Amino acid sequence: MAAFLGGAALAGESTGTVTGSVPLPDRVSTRIAVEKYSGSISGKVGTPQPGVAGVWLERPGLAAPASPPRFSLTQKDYQFGRSLLVVPRGTRVAFPNEDDDYHNVYSLSKGGRFDLGRYMRGAAPPPDMLFDRPGLIRLRCEIHEHMRAVILVVESPYYTVTDASGAFRLAKIPPGQYSLHAQADEKDHRIVTVTVSAGRTTTASFPASPARASIR
Repeated sequence: MAAFLGGAALAGESTGTVTGSVPLPDRVSTRIAVEKYSGSISGKVGTPQPGVAGVWLERPGLAAPASPPRFSLTQKDYQFGRSLLVVPRGTRVAFPNEDDDYHNVYSLSKGGRFDLGRYMRGAAPPPDMLFDRPGLIRLRCEIHEHMRAVILVVESPYYTVTDASGAFRLAKIPPGQYSLHAQADEKDHRIVTVTVSAGRTTTASFPASPARASIR
């Protein structure tokens, strides 16, 4: 057992960690929860998801994992289960419906146009969608205009989503120099260079302006 614990500690010391925070844009929602064909559904809608940002690392030669994990983005209480989902390129995403009503998930984004058609809980779900082009994919529901979410497809195995305050943590990163990306929407994409050292934590601070950032 002692030898095993020593090996685990050594493995942890061979990688580094990146932490920090991203200034999140103000999100003032004026959307009204309405069903396109039958009127208001305001009393059925759950608590809105908080605004967050996707964070990931890139460097030359770094690619998405060969076998990306499968993700699921649920529709429940007339909203998407997450406002933003970050996935590596090549990921398949399922869109289960847990409402007793029809939803119709679609996207008109250039990097991933699709339309799943109408389906409800208990019906045969549509096939998982493959996201094989890096970029930002905006999701909508054709029936419920207020339902919105984003899938951020990245060319990296090192990615995460901030919490509602903008804080993030990327762990088990091999040492080296990387471009650290943070993106909340099409107009707010920040990039800064970070150096990861074995056994150390690098703190990245993104100030208010997307054009500047500091590392310590």
